[in-house]
Amino acid sequence: MSIRVSDMFDLLWKPPRGPPGVKRRPLDKMLPENFKHFRNWGFTIYRTYYGAESDEHWNTLVNVLRHQTSLALGLLESEELREEDDEWMKRCDGDKSKWADKVNLIRKLFRLFPREDASLLDGMDIVGVREVCAKEHAEATEKMAGAFFKFALVVDEVVLKDVANGRFVIKAIDYDWNPLTSRGNPGWIQLFTGDLLALWGLLFAAHLMDTNKYMELVDRDTENDVWFANGFMPPFGDCSQVQIAKDDPLNTRFRVDP
Repeated sequence: MSIRVSDMFDLLWKPPRGPPGVKRRPLDKMLPENFKHFRNWGFTIYRTYYGAESDEHWNTLVNVLRHQTSLALGLLESEELREEDDEWMKRCDGDKSKWADKVNLIRKLFRLFPREDASLLDGMDIVGVREVCAKEHAEATEKMAGAFFKFALVVDEVVLKDVANGRFVIKAIDYDWNPLTSRGNPGWIQLFTGDLLALWGLLFAAHLMDTNKYMELVDRDTENDVWFANGFMPPFGDCSQVQIAKDDPLNTRFRVDP
């Protein structure tokens, strides 16, 4: 299964309520003048390490996550995924440019909400962050659609030192974790930064289908010690890999400017 743009539109759409007892014509969510009534979506990201030189790596990681997710969303414009969404003909009259506009709106609405507080979070473990997330859930609900997934991102010492060494991974925690339904998962996973959209899509799909999200979260890429994202979602990460260009004639994907 993939992420359907039409389903995302329905999730993000929050038109203003009219006066009680007064009926009025529903707003058309496909009209550009009504785009202001769509909500942001994304994740809160908690920083639990504040050591020397970690600010630079933290800023790099947040920027990479934003950029890679934006690139990954481009896959939703592909003909294959567009045609899988049977609502696109109905809502966009088969107009590809209208469809691209909808994807671009979703891209603009994506947010990461950084949570930095060394006095509270420095050195905190997964269990502690889970408790903080639960206390701040109401605030997350106000900020973004999809907060009811009850997943957040965690950036700890290991993650930031990996960034310093050119490895871009992130941790995601379930702060509504139930060990009885998690299929042995400890309530958190590690994933490549380019797979963040795949994680969000999986959580959304599990919500729509009313299935156990851990059916797919237990799959692991053991070689890289990360979640195996491509087992369920399209390869969004392939559209957004963080790679370093090398001045190598065998490198055909990237070129180094002279």
